Amino acid sequence: MKRNRLIFLILWITSLVGISFFGGPVSYGFFALLTLLPLVSLLYLFCVFFFFRIYQELDGKQLVANHTVPFYFTLMNEYFFGFAGIRVRFFSSFSTISGLDDAVEYELLPKTGIKKQTNLVCKYRGEYEVGIKTVEIQDYFQLIRIAYHNRETLRVIVKPNLVELGELKREDLSQTMARDTLTSPSELDVLVRKYEAGDDPRQINWKASARSGELLIRKRVGQEREGIGLLMGTNRCSAEQEAYLPVENKILETTLALALFFVKKNIEVRSYYVQGELREKNVTGLERFDDFYESISAVEFREEITEALLLASAAQRPELFRCKTVFLVLHELTAEALQMAKLLRDNNVFAVICLVTDESPEEGEGAALADVEVVRIGTDEDLTEVEL
Repeated sequence: MKRNRLIFLILWITSLVGISFFGGPVSYGFFALLTLLPLVSLLYLFCVFFFFRIYQELDGKQLVANHTVPFYFTLMNEYFFGFAGIRVRFFSSFSTISGLDDAVEYELLPKTGIKKQTNLVCKYRGEYEVGIKTVEIQDYFQLIRIAYHNRETLRVIVKPNLVELGELKREDLSQTMARDTLTSPSELDVLVRKYEAGDDPRQINWKASARSGELLIRKRVGQEREGIGLLMGTNRCSAEQEAYLPVENKILETTLALALFFVKKNIEVRSYYVQGELREKNVTGLERFDDFYESISAVEFREEITEALLLASAAQRPELFRCKTVFLVLHELTAEALQMAKLLRDNNVFAVICLVTDESPEEGEGAALADVEVVRIGTDEDLTEVEL
């Protein structure tokens, strides 16, 4: 286009010199033609703008993050002259379209159209626009180009992806989940009985067995531990959609992945989050997980819902301190989060902070976290690769 504009400018200057020094009908006619050419091109572009149509279609408006769905769009010329040099640009911040290059220029003959079928993938949970974002049109002589926002965008509602975790990779967490938490670790007087077929060998009291000369197993006494706790922060970390969407998506994805992992092992999950007030959503079996998924997917994040509010409210729930392990899924490592983790540890509850952030650990952070388990999760990181 720059080359064409340069050639046009040289020709126009040449015609101007011609009428200045030579005159005559040919010189004036050539000058008038070149002078009117940009106006004709601009008029042509206005016609394209008003009569060019885009039709887009998705297989449903309720999508799931990182799941591929068919995407169709049609470029239609509904006028009686051809359109040249049409280029479409796609939304790319929160979604991707495979197999299409937005640098391709299309030409449409009168009363014809071009239909494309491809796949679309939404990256994050939320509500936003996908598909064709802007349209660029240019004239036949490639002198003028106009870009404008697509008037027929697609707005979708995307639910979080459901990730199935394998096994727990952190040795300390794995051991904590494997041990018999029905026996209180603070119990001084450990009761035993004779070992019977089918008992868990890990509960054998070897010292007592050596003294008696027969296998003895610990009796289950003390305070009973009940399932897994999930504290999910619902604080909106930024006013910018590009900043908060990835974080919120990963918080929900992590919460759902942990819940599904333990529910599949027949372990009850208690989740807590703030929606105006502290809400509790429990799931005890796979048959109820769909309802749990829908509830978590619909959670709203707001700037006024601080993580301190969540932790202070959850600390008033005695049932939380009867859990085997509590996961705190947050986007910020605050003093309140560290205090909550230590409070859980003091009550013999194993606590893990799942910190959703792309920021590197601050200098000196390791010393402050000496007694706290923290797992950092990047917003675009694969949960199956995280050291949980």
